[in-house]
Amino acid sequence: MACGYSTYQIRRRLNDGEWQRVLGSTFAAAGVRVTTAILDRAAQMAVPGSTLAGPSAARTYGIPVPDKGQYLYIGRRGSTRVRGVRLLYETPDRRDVQLDQGLPVVCRSLAMVDCLRLLPMSEAITLLDRALQQGWLTMPDLLARTAQRLGRPGAPRLVSLVRLVRSGERASSERLLTRLLRRARITGWVTNVEIRDDLGRVVGVGDVVFERERLVVEIDGWAFHSTPDRFQRDRTRQNQLMGNGWRVLRFTWHDLTQRPDTVIASIRQLLDRA
Repeated sequence: MACGYSTYQIRRRLNDGEWQRVLGSTFAAAGVRVTTAILDRAAQMAVPGSTLAGPSAARTYGIPVPDKGQYLYIGRRGSTRVRGVRLLYETPDRRDVQLDQGLPVVCRSLAMVDCLRLLPMSEAITLLDRALQQGWLTMPDLLARTAQRLGRPGAPRLVSLVRLVRSGERASSERLLTRLLRRARITGWVTNVEIRDDLGRVVGVGDVVFERERLVVEIDGWAFHSTPDRFQRDRTRQNQLMGNGWRVLRFTWHDLTQRPDTVIASIRQLLDRA
């Protein structure tokens, strides 16, 4: 209407099929394919002053998330309602907001933390594994943003995830792997075994070890890329194992939860060769 269209002209274009309603009071030309990304942009335009948040913000950075819904920060006093859009009654720090093709969106690390507190727990765990490995989120960012949210919605979830990452992720991954092995009826393995070289020196401790076939299956914890020292130690130990005639397979939580059939097939392949 600011460009000179009257209410009648807008209604006629919608009735004639020249325009299509996308979301709320946003329209697009008839030939535009309404994707999730288009819906994200339409949601922000339908609520002036809002900021793309959570999964909507993550998608602007090319990060795949399972939730296809639209999420917006609208401030504490927002009153606008748009059907199907999740409104977050908070105002992000100005330093955490930037523009993407003219639309305000929270920065990548905040988008990741939003997703972790908004998604179902199982999906949040998988996303956290992937985010730490890909560098979409760092441990210092996760810790700092969790501390900032204490006493606010989503804080208990973030605290739980931090505890898992810092202490129990390898145990959880190992339990999941052993369940997959039992389900596939693969036997002959033991867990957390010291591996020694020909001189009796301990080379390392294998997560899951097939001693007869000299195969070690390693589980990379969620934060295995979090420090250069840890990354280097893992690679040095792997080289020592291979130098002593062991074969090594490495898997992540993402592999175990999203590609279990591939994990089992890879293990079977090396066992069959042995």
